[in-house]
Amino acid sequence: MKRLLLLIPCIALSACVYNQHTNEYHKGTEISAQQVATIEAGKTTKQWVLTNFGIPDRTQVEKDGLEVFEYVYERTEKSSKSFIFLFDIDSDKVASRKVTRVVMRDGIVQAIHVNDSK
Repeated sequence: MKRLLLLIPCIALSACVYNQHTNEYHKGTEISAQQVATIEAGKTTKQWVLTNFGIPDRTQVEKDGLEVFEYVYERTEKSSKSFIFLFDIDSDKVASRKVTRVVMRDGIVQAIHVNDSK
């Protein structure tokens, strides 16, 4: 019976040893709505896009001459939970992802598309 009485406080105290950390990571180039609004289809040049947005994360050239720049931005949350210093649980979760596609022909922007998933 005495052992049981000693065991109860130990279990209660060990349950209090819980630690959680969450870190946020950003990757890629985020193009804001204000930046997108500055682009004029049929007028804005490829050089302007490169100067103002930087090197794209992905570039694609189509057979019909279209060139596509993709700027991909991801915000990831990494969570780490530890219990009683015996084991850890780590998890990564993409909190948001935004892809901005700039479509050009002959060095002139034809269209811009933004896919924002949160």
